[in-house]
Amino acid sequence: MEVRIPANWPRLLVCGLVLPALASCSLLTLKSPERPLPPRDLNARILTRELSMQFLAAVSRCADDIAATERDPQVLDDTLRFEIGAVAQSRRAATRMAPLMSLLDTWALAAQLEAFTAPGAPGGALFAAHQAAVRDLTANFADDAQSLAQRLLTPHELATWQPFVAQYAREHPLVDLNFARASVIDLWSRAQGGAAPLVATLGTIPEALADASDRLQLYGETVPPQLMRTTQLALREAGYAQGDVRAALRRLDERLERLTTVAESAPELVRGAEAEVRASLREVLERLDASSRNATQALDAERTALFADLQSERQAVVAAVDVQRRALAQDAARVSASVVKDAGRQLRDLAAEVLLLLSGLAIVVLGLPFAAGYLLGRARGSRVAGS
Repeated sequence: MEVRIPANWPRLLVCGLVLPALASCSLLTLKSPERPLPPRDLNARILTRELSMQFLAAVSRCADDIAATERDPQVLDDTLRFEIGAVAQSRRAATRMAPLMSLLDTWALAAQLEAFTAPGAPGGALFAAHQAAVRDLTANFADDAQSLAQRLLTPHELATWQPFVAQYAREHPLVDLNFARASVIDLWSRAQGGAAPLVATLGTIPEALADASDRLQLYGETVPPQLMRTTQLALREAGYAQGDVRAALRRLDERLERLTTVAESAPELVRGAEAEVRASLREVLERLDASSRNATQALDAERTALFADLQSERQAVVAAVDVQRRALAQDAARVSASVVKDAGRQLRDLAAEVLLLLSGLAIVVLGLPFAAGYLLGRARGSRVAGS
């Protein structure tokens, strides 16, 4: 039986050697180089934002209670300013890129608010009979922030963070209801000498997308009420308290009715009434226009801040994806080079084994007849000598 050897047997031999190597090579398990957030960072992000939402809800309830029972215009204005500033600052602190920095900023804000509403502080007497309720609100926020830090931080980290927060609240107090604050992140980086990383990883792509979704939801839940409070404050600053717009419109209706009556009875008096109506209407429109401008400016500021945050997050996600893509390409190149190197090494080892087996076979095939002849010759010689 004649056995035919294919003409492309070298290629088939290489394929036969490479395929088992590929099947057994663990380096071909391609994994994305992205690093997920550590469990503690993920917990810090979720719990810090939950704490912020609870605080904002408590601030809104407290402001509603004050508005329902207070008649002092100054106290009502200060309550609106306090609610607007607390919402903006707490939301900004809770949406930092680094989860632990969000916790640090929220804790520092809580300490500032507690010190701001303390007796003798700039905000210690702004709310009259409601001062105790506001002070309890900020004290509970500070206690909850500290408790959260104690749950998430190691004893060594807590021993470093707590003095920093206390020093920050002492050296950078809130001086008015504008709530201008020094950058906690910048001061923390300086205190650590710039050596401590602020963020170790941005997380996986699904985690980054979930973070962006949470941010949008947080802004969506807080921006509309904040704009309403801003508009209400602008109306009050323009001279309209609650119900003043309706009263002004009601007076306008009465004057229009008077104008109609006068026009029917005495047309010569219409001109005087018309001038009076024009003056009243101009006054109303000017006040509404001023309030509208203030509300529009506040809306533009919020929209600019929101888009700035989204832009920074998008850039961070794109940068993380680029880093992961480059790392994946490097891993793929390294894997392919390793596979080729291993296949070549295995091919050389197999060739050496084949040559060794062929040499042994040649020795056996060629040496066996000589050994048999030699032994046969010796046997015959011994037989002849014995006979």
